[in-house]
Amino acid sequence: RPALATSISNYLQLDESVKAYARASRASAFVTVDGGHTDAETAEAAIKILNSQVKSPIMNRGAYATVALAAFKVGRQGVANLLLTLETSVVDKVPALTTIGLHSDAAAVAAEAKSDDLIFHVLLEFEKYCGQNISDASRAQSTYLGTVVNKFPPEAVNILAEYFSSMNDVKHVMNLYLKAQNYARAGSIVAKRALSLPREHERLNMLQEASRIFGIGRDAIFQKTCTDEYLELLLEQERLRRAYGPDVTPKTSSVTETIFNVLCYAAVKMRESRKLLAEAEKIAKKFKVPDKRLWHTKIRAFAATDQWTNLRSLSESRTKPPIGFKHFALAAIRKQQSTVEILRYIEKVSDGEERYDLFCEAKFWKRAVEEAKKMDDLNRIMHIRTVCNVPEIQHLCENYVSTMA
Repeated sequence: RPALATSISNYLQLDESVKAYARASRASAFVTVDGGHTDAETAEAAIKILNSQVKSPIMNRGAYATVALAAFKVGRQGVANLLLTLETSVVDKVPALTTIGLHSDAAAVAAEAKSDDLIFHVLLEFEKYCGQNISDASRAQSTYLGTVVNKFPPEAVNILAEYFSSMNDVKHVMNLYLKAQNYARAGSIVAKRALSLPREHERLNMLQEASRIFGIGRDAIFQKTCTDEYLELLLEQERLRRAYGPDVTPKTSSVTETIFNVLCYAAVKMRESRKLLAEAEKIAKKFKVPDKRLWHTKIRAFAATDQWTNLRSLSESRTKPPIGFKHFALAAIRKQQSTVEILRYIEKVSDGEERYDLFCEAKFWKRAVEEAKKMDDLNRIMHIRTVCNVPEIQHLCENYVSTMA
């Protein structure tokens, strides 16, 4: 009947699509009943049927896949494989390859065509295939992930990872990257998910798991170190809350902010001020905070909470300030402290230009003029003349400029 249908469609000069359907039906019937030839001979005969009286090869798009599936159904996979090599329609070729079990080839074809939908189709079909052919669920999943990672194109791995990442359970995407031995990526996903958890103990447990994953590979040593230090910081913060109360430091991922909060809390718990200052030093030492950053943090915290006695003690300590005295003075100026308090720090600044800038910042105009005179700098004096609206200071500047002239 398919042969008769082919003859009639040609005789009646029916539409090319009807002729193509008739030829595909005839070729499918042939490969179904043919049993006395090799796969190559059967495939060649089927190809001859498909190409008879064909004006353009495009008319056979999808036909090779149809005949290949017919051959596969009767156990002629060799014939099916040969026919599918000639199929030009990706939309037909990919489902046919998945049907006959060539999932990695199907994924490669879909990736070459840059079709995310077809790649995802192959991934779903292959997962279904593994589930149906492997009785143990965990082994089926392991086989699935291992095959995708090792035999599928990178585009398929990326799409599967994106799909798994959209799930609430992080174990699927984690297992995928573990199969790929991408421990840095697997650990990062777990760590990122940990930060979104509401409960402290759950967050700590998941961060510990992230650290364990980072430790498996040599390429994630830096990530493991950062995770371990963050875990230590969280435990340190928890210890401080138990010792001094829940307000001693909020939950933060910053060592500097933790030190800042502890120093600020010394203004609240005045009886335990020394202990809190010592705690800040301990944290800085434990996490190797640079001296300059620590001094800046102390100045910022003392100024923010009006701990001027502690700021004064810091400036008078035996250790020479690694950041100089300029920032002490600026803190006092910006918090509008007394003239005596501000001058205490400005006079310790050794650089004349910095002293001049600080006097201008504090609007100590006479002292600024005197500093400019010491530097013999007319430009700075004229600057004061411009920005200062006090007649006495303006007159002083004009006298000095005329004297220099």
